[in-house]
Amino acid sequence: MVKTLFHEDDEFLIKRFVSNDESAFEELFRRYEQKIFNLVYRYIGPYPETEELTQDVFIKVYKSAQTFKGKSKFSTWIYRIAVNTCLNYKKKKRLVMESLDKSGTQLVKELVAPDSTTPEEQFTRARKMAIIQQALDSLPPNQKIAFILSKYEGFSYAEIGEIMNVSISSVESLLFRAKQQLKKELTPYKEIGEL
Repeated sequence: MVKTLFHEDDEFLIKRFVSNDESAFEELFRRYEQKIFNLVYRYIGPYPETEELTQDVFIKVYKSAQTFKGKSKFSTWIYRIAVNTCLNYKKKKRLVMESLDKSGTQLVKELVAPDSTTPEEQFTRARKMAIIQQALDSLPPNQKIAFILSKYEGFSYAEIGEIMNVSISSVESLLFRAKQQLKKELTPYKEIGEL
């Protein structure tokens, strides 16, 4: 019940914004900024462009708010914009992956770990994150997006299908292939005890 009210509130807010109520957009931004940032971060990895792409998503929402017809939930609409922004980014800019050692070292510098962790624990955690990110980056774009939306964002297959504009059976297929690929990529690290 609460979830339904939350989404109804989103639709009401976007209508208010289209009617020139800037505070409604500010509230939508507050509700979705961290969620969209997390999606973008998980898709492109720990790159400085994450914040910029998140801002791009909200600029697109701001500029195209009048095109929201209410045929789907606002959350579906904004996630679709975010997914398309990520996919377009990857098409325009092919990033060269850093080696695991280099990216692991970089992640250690960026981590803010609790005082109780040792530098070795911090490095181990950073290395695991780098290995997982590299495995995610090995996935084709649609598999990667479907996996992130399912595993990290908690969307149902039907919601993912709506966001990605594909059928539920396509979502099932994308997730099956993504899990197969991730298993293949991560098994060698599990066998040597790094995961």
